[in-house]
Amino acid sequence: MASADRLNRILGMIPYLLQNQGVGLMDLSEEFQVRPAELLRDLQALSNCSYGPFGSAEVMDAYIENDRVHIWAGEHFKRPLSFTPGELMALRTAVSLMLEHTDAKETRALARAYRTISGDQEGKADRATAFKGKIGVDASPALSAEIFSTFERGVLENRKVQIRYFTEQRGSISERVISPYKIVNSDGQWYVVGFCERAGGIRTFRVDHVRAADLGGEHFEVPDEFRLEDHFTHGVYVETETEEKILVRYLSPVALLVIEEEGRGRTGRDGSVTLSYQTSSPRWLLQRVLSYGEAAEIIEPLHVRQALVEQLTGMAEVYKE
Repeated sequence: MASADRLNRILGMIPYLLQNQGVGLMDLSEEFQVRPAELLRDLQALSNCSYGPFGSAEVMDAYIENDRVHIWAGEHFKRPLSFTPGELMALRTAVSLMLEHTDAKETRALARAYRTISGDQEGKADRATAFKGKIGVDASPALSAEIFSTFERGVLENRKVQIRYFTEQRGSISERVISPYKIVNSDGQWYVVGFCERAGGIRTFRVDHVRAADLGGEHFEVPDEFRLEDHFTHGVYVETETEEKILVRYLSPVALLVIEEEGRGRTGRDGSVTLSYQTSSPRWLLQRVLSYGEAAEIIEPLHVRQALVEQLTGMAEVYKE
């Protein structure tokens, strides 16, 4: 068995054993679909593990007594998991999709995970409400679970969604009917990419900017030629009210950093990379380019290059003696 598969199995065994202390060796073998002899080697590997700062409290230990398996894993693994609402919805969506495309061996574990992260949501909301006004946090914009679920159904059932959408650039709310093709999480934000009937083309919408969403009865088909990467840049906020293509060249050595950050592109012989953006907010893109200093250059269109020149000229005036 590959080392990665074995590591994944061992990592999965730790929380399982903590919740099922004294589980029978054969039951554990059946749960993880592995021969008892190999299972014993896994348990022996666990007994040799520790994690920083490598004090006695951080050493893990696993032992078998009367064919019953027990584990000690320090205090870290006993702490309850804590997720933000956005993280919880991301996990729920990911697990539900995995349940549709996984083999039988993983189904039980995934189903158990789905029940765990989907349960008692109303109770959690009540407890959160009780703390309102008593805890101060620098929170990200609120994400409506009802709106998110509406988009989930729209994507899964190929049904159009009528929305009230706040456009930050204009500071106004508009009524739209969209065909949601994809739901995407990027850089901590949720987006819906799909066809907007008002704009007459594919657009990207931030879910936390949607003020209301109603699932319609009309269905749609996703075009065969649709490719997410043609309309959405991971790690970069692009709100496309009207599309405009902007080319930016990043010079070495920041080119590799940008490629890693955005998950796309390839350096040329000179070590640079040129990326295209489709955005209705050149001002946002100017700020991004300026953050890289002389290592980034807007190639086209000309009016955006000129806008950058004007911004730099204004900055120079501020620092003029």
